[in-house]
Amino acid sequence: MFSSSNISEKQRISEMDCHREVIVDMFAGIGYFTMAYLMNAHAKHVYAIDWHEDALEALQKTLECNGITDRCTVIYGDARRVSPHGVADRVNLGLVPSSRPYWLTGCRCLKSTGGILHIHEAIKLKSAGSDEIKKDTYQLRRLRKSGSTLSRNESLGSVDEESELSEHNDVTEKCRVDQNDNVVSSKNGYQSVITNGEHTVTHTEEQTEMKTSDDSAQKRLKRKISRSASIIEEIENRILPNARIESGFKANMWASLDAAIRDFAFECATNCTRYLNNIHDEEGKLWTCTVTNVAKVKNYPAHMQHIVVDVECRPEDEKVALESDLNMQCF
Repeated sequence: MFSSSNISEKQRISEMDCHREVIVDMFAGIGYFTMAYLMNAHAKHVYAIDWHEDALEALQKTLECNGITDRCTVIYGDARRVSPHGVADRVNLGLVPSSRPYWLTGCRCLKSTGGILHIHEAIKLKSAGSDEIKKDTYQLRRLRKSGSTLSRNESLGSVDEESELSEHNDVTEKCRVDQNDNVVSSKNGYQSVITNGEHTVTHTEEQTEMKTSDDSAQKRLKRKISRSASIIEEIENRILPNARIESGFKANMWASLDAAIRDFAFECATNCTRYLNNIHDEEGKLWTCTVTNVAKVKNYPAHMQHIVVDVECRPEDEKVALESDLNMQCF
């Protein structure tokens, strides 16, 4: 990926001090942001991920020419499947028009001590007067006005990661002739006997054993489901802190942002709070997510704007996090 209009974000990255940090660049392409992290921000290490083979080949050659292959791990594939978990101080989600399907993966990449997510999005500004935008942000505005804390079972839009299930059914069939010259076939525990042209089917001992085994397995499964349901209910009823806005950023820039951008930034922090507290279900600890900055990258036609929301994610003592939440107003 190369775009001269993204130069402001590249410049912003170049001014960061990342010399002790590990970065996951989930959509590295030819290394537009990856090289800025390595060469200018002096990142300790970068995991550069993309599923475009030619782009990664170009990135690999660039790394070799600059003699920094030891500080960058190039990974081919879908970032949702191949991203390293628990390694990053920063995660760059540089995908537009939306990186939303990758938020959960980005949260999983962060270290246990937390880190920063740089979330890219193309936002349709509310100033355009779109009824569709008003509909999309209604739930967030309602949550903001209520001032209530979030619980895990409140749905604000989740990310469903792909899963693959495969089933293999082994069918075995055996045929023999019994002492009365009848043809007997056994298939998956059922015995079929052909006597003088008449066809009868009976259960074999194998089938009886299978039924007994299935009954036992079902009972174990029911007990397991019952225990799992109790655990899930306990997790979902746990109170989580609200998304936060960093005080300095709130005082200086927050009010000047378009309402659609504010709603989106709040949504980023809200969803990441829920994701991280589900990933790290530690007793006495709660993860809080704070919007620290919103960078405007470029404008598109039809009142669209490319932005980057910086969300700082940190674990805190549960009591401290909830007490702080009561004293804070996100808006």
